[in-house]
Amino acid sequence: MSIVINSVYKAFGTFQALENINLEIQKGELVALLGPSGSGKTSLLRIIAGLEAADKGSIFFDSENITAINAKERKVGFVFQHYALFRHMTVFDNVAYGLRVRPRKERPGKKEIESKVYELLELVKLKDLANRYPAQLSGGQRQRVALARALAVEPKVLLLDEPFGALDAKVRKELRRWLRRLHDEFQISSIFVTHDQEEALDVADKIVVMNQGKIEQVGTPEEVYDNPQTPFVYDFLGSVNLFRGRLKNGKLKQGEVALEIPDWAGSDNLEAVGYARPHDISISREASNDSVHAAISHLHIVGPIVQIELVRKDTNEYLEAEIPKEKYHRLGLKEGEEVFIKPKQLKIFIPDDFNI
Repeated sequence: MSIVINSVYKAFGTFQALENINLEIQKGELVALLGPSGSGKTSLLRIIAGLEAADKGSIFFDSENITAINAKERKVGFVFQHYALFRHMTVFDNVAYGLRVRPRKERPGKKEIESKVYELLELVKLKDLANRYPAQLSGGQRQRVALARALAVEPKVLLLDEPFGALDAKVRKELRRWLRRLHDEFQISSIFVTHDQEEALDVADKIVVMNQGKIEQVGTPEEVYDNPQTPFVYDFLGSVNLFRGRLKNGKLKQGEVALEIPDWAGSDNLEAVGYARPHDISISREASNDSVHAAISHLHIVGPIVQIELVRKDTNEYLEAEIPKEKYHRLGLKEGEEVFIKPKQLKIFIPDDFNI
């Protein structure tokens, strides 16, 4: 099912939660609403579900305007962060609940419900735990029960609000891979809310980056990470180094440093900030016209990667680089050593793009 959101606004008192939200989701896509707390992502999810009403705007499911249709009739499956399982019901009864409370005309027979529930429990690898209660399950198992319950009613759309937020890092990683496989099998249009950048980049077909009630950027994980359109997106999706200066003749100049920016096609003589990821920073012991003199303040080895913290000698600003462990050993870098760093590529933003 495709979903179209047209010019949606939502306020809670004087707080503007959503402002002019326009978004299209294609049939079968797995979409992440990504942003910090207060960005509006959960409000948007609840409006799509029918659990909140928009102040303005409209929602379409497969070209049908469902803005005024109540949540029950939208046939949406909703999975909450804290599972919302019935504690007095077994795993089997929790999954069967949505089928059993259907109107009599739509309610499947007892054997059909039993067959459907066991099919889903097999899918989520919990068939042997059908008679247990939620208190007897781990957090990851409870979340899988919640997903099975949402899928039991064969929803047109699956909505998940921070589905793995209450779980530890290892379980989160296992479950998000499992969700990806489950989604590929069901091919149901799914939207999940998260503030975890790694989770969104790992699972989603499309990422919607939100900030202060607005959409900053929509794109594939590769597009939003490699080609961020705003400073907020660049900063939110990972560590970043900032290089401030003035644009002149294809370079970003600050004092004696002149950094090459061959892709810049904008105006000259403007104050600007260049953004570069830590893995796009090269390190050398030799100075050049387009290098920055810095001192290594800390070295941190994480598996095959070495994270290097540096302090610029001219401005005292903090920088961060990442290099493979083999290169680190080859260079023989040490804390306190002075080196010269250079961004391999810079994404330029000018003051109109953000407040600097």
